[in-house]
Amino acid sequence: MQCPVCTRPAENLTPNTLDGVVVGCHHCGDYRISGTAFYGFTRLGVHQRAAALEVAKLGSRAGWPMISERCVVAR
Repeated sequence: MQCPVCTRPAENLTPNTLDGVVVGCHHCGDYRISGTAFYGFTRLGVHQRAAALEVAKLGSRAGWPMISERCVVAR
């Protein structure tokens, strides 16, 4: 798969039971995109997607950053 943020090669780490996507990217790091935010996230420009990931990273207390609707709307 391609990383939804930087479009470089990435690994799809999503378990079958998750509503959303889990991405393993050597450039962006490991992160998640919630199912409710995915469509809006993919409609953003490249700089807006990177900014949404940064918002998710700043809001992450433990575990992998989660790009939620809040991160997408904030852009």
